[in-house]
Amino acid sequence: MLTKNRNEVLSLLLTGARLIDMPTLEQGYASSARLSTPLHKVLVMLGYVSQFKMDRVLHAETMIRVNELSPEIAVKALRMATTQQLTFEEALDALGDEHKKTQLMPSASNEITNLLVEAGCISNEQIGRALKTSLENGMQMGRVLVFHRDVTSQVMKAALSCCMLMQEEKIGLASAVEAVKYVRKTNQTVEQVLFQHNIYHEESGQGPRVHELFAMAGFVSDTDMMECLELHILRGRQIGQIFIEQGLVNRDVLENAIVLQGMIASGAIKAYHAAEALRTAYNKEISIYQALGELNPPACPPTPNLTFGELLLGANLVKPETYESYFEGLELTSRQMAKKLLAAGTMSDKTCVTALRCLSLNNEGFLSNKDTIEILRHCVSYDANLDEQLATWAHFAPNRMQWIWR
Repeated sequence: MLTKNRNEVLSLLLTGARLIDMPTLEQGYASSARLSTPLHKVLVMLGYVSQFKMDRVLHAETMIRVNELSPEIAVKALRMATTQQLTFEEALDALGDEHKKTQLMPSASNEITNLLVEAGCISNEQIGRALKTSLENGMQMGRVLVFHRDVTSQVMKAALSCCMLMQEEKIGLASAVEAVKYVRKTNQTVEQVLFQHNIYHEESGQGPRVHELFAMAGFVSDTDMMECLELHILRGRQIGQIFIEQGLVNRDVLENAIVLQGMIASGAIKAYHAAEALRTAYNKEISIYQALGELNPPACPPTPNLTFGELLLGANLVKPETYESYFEGLELTSRQMAKKLLAAGTMSDKTCVTALRCLSLNNEGFLSNKDTIEILRHCVSYDANLDEQLATWAHFAPNRMQWIWR
């Protein structure tokens, strides 16, 4: 029983600090059972985690076991030690009061768990088990539910997104329940479900939110994002401050992100420029303006966005003569053009949807013209999934920006 409890704490620390992902952790569990060797030793033996990083985790686990440290603070310290090249002790010393403000006493009933229950995704028994783990380990309920596989990460992201939309009074509870149910059934993203079921869609020209810029710059993972959004929903604190308190970014990164948001809104740069500059400024420890000046190709003058025709021709999805015969002299929206090509049998439904999603990301400033064309061409040529290709190309564009079709 002690080994089981210890492994659970180690697993939460490893995944929470982004030292390992869940699929790799599961491989480690399987190897540990097969070799009758402790989990932490197997993970190092197989090269999944370095001995240096594992020593930090074991140090944290020991402090938790003797009640010298809460798991939540341990995760924050491990994150800080990794991102800022500190020892675990230095990271603990660096964690001032600012990083301890988001400790939240979990409860069985909150906006997120209530929505999941209404949608039939979890039972009261599963909530009780998650609450027990949450109280023991100090982890957020949502993260525990995903860790226990009571819900998938896709369903949890849907619940978080819907809760935020409800707080913003953009959708009601009935719509949120319908959307989460459909995400569970199909494993589609909640943004696709909301769009295709005409429940809600984003307006053009909004630009990235501050936490989306953090993700685009590679500072946060899906797990980090869900954890911080859960705290934001349940505590109502400013989202940027939560990321600081969780040890994921520092105040300079937040301030730079806010400056970049203003530049995006004014049309001076595009979102993908902002993400690159934010990452460069942090990595090189230079000002955000110097980082913008080092962009290659430069952000100024701004490059015009692609039209649907330019995208289709650039990705070799239609021939020039075919395009001219269909659209010469016509003024159609991209969606109308896609329907015309679909009706003529020139393009499949999947290709039309992928092309419109790519165009949306480009027009909203989240993908460069070159990358948009190449990613679409690859998706069509190899029947590849767009979300997977975006991840492969390290484009962490917000999913909500793929569903703005005009």
